[in-house]
Amino acid sequence: MFNVGDKVKFLNSSGGGIVSKVIDSRMVQVMMEDGFEIPTLASELIKTESSTPAARFFESHYDVTLPVEDIDEAEAEDERMQPLPDYLVRERKSEEIFLAYVPQDQKWLITGLVDIYLLNNSSYDVLYNIFSLNQYGHYEGKDYGSLFPDAKLLIATINREQLTQWTEGSIQFLFHRQKVNAVLPPFNSDFSVDGKRFFKEVNYRYHPVIQAKGLVVKVLSLTEYFHREENQKQVGPASENPPVTEPDDLIGNYKVAPREAEVDLHIHELVDDPVNMEKGEILDFQKSFFRRCLHSAISNHFLKVIFIHGTGNGVLKNELMTELKNHPGLEIFDAPLSKYGVGAIEVRIPHNHQ
Repeated sequence: MFNVGDKVKFLNSSGGGIVSKVIDSRMVQVMMEDGFEIPTLASELIKTESSTPAARFFESHYDVTLPVEDIDEAEAEDERMQPLPDYLVRERKSEEIFLAYVPQDQKWLITGLVDIYLLNNSSYDVLYNIFSLNQYGHYEGKDYGSLFPDAKLLIATINREQLTQWTEGSIQFLFHRQKVNAVLPPFNSDFSVDGKRFFKEVNYRYHPVIQAKGLVVKVLSLTEYFHREENQKQVGPASENPPVTEPDDLIGNYKVAPREAEVDLHIHELVDDPVNMEKGEILDFQKSFFRRCLHSAISNHFLKVIFIHGTGNGVLKNELMTELKNHPGLEIFDAPLSKYGVGAIEVRIPHNHQ
């Protein structure tokens, strides 16, 4: 384990320097003699001030002076990261990443300083990169670094005049875990928060991930992201020897009769706390969940599934009908009016008859 100020030498190349920053448990930043800092895996370094035989073999002197403020900054960064409450980790049903805006004054929510957090409610180490979009349409780097699993990180404290620099931009993630069944690809997405929301107290709601009142934006559901990537791989070019996969048994949770299921797509039936989700997020989540249930029903030889979409403005029903056009072998009907009104469709899977 390395600490800020340790003198180190590279194992696989010449040179060395002083550890100027501990990025995470596996990576540190090394300051060279020329003043440049290089992110380096800890496994590729050895301390030159250690008493071990290996250290004496590699011992060298490097004319590097680590500024005092760099040490202070590294120590301060450790204080910015805190673990999430144990019960959140223990009870979570979906791995998610949030961006949160938390007023420091919890009594007067629309005045004073605002803390901005990145919250990693997942089992992955996350490398992040955040850009803001300025008034000229250019991106400005705001923050970058790493975030441990099941942790929150204070990335900025701003005044109300600075809010516009943090309400629209782009965010990037890389994911790491010691053992995984599949490697998640890099994530890159724009984010946008309506600035008017910050000036109405009713918009600041208590959220368990911050244990305070604030505006919480779900940036990414890793669970949905993983399934979306898996689905894209499944519809990609056919392999000569396609892998044998177990069918997704999701539809079994909604079974109401032998080989029949009923799925309610109202967002409050799918997500524990949807109050902070934007309309676009809700629709995307419902569509993704519908696709998963449909694929699960087909692979598990179900004959009929009722999808309850509700009687709102018809947007969700239209999206479902568009999705179903990609499955020409299915039969689609209005669900029984006496039981569901006009808020559900019935999907029959005739080729599953055996």
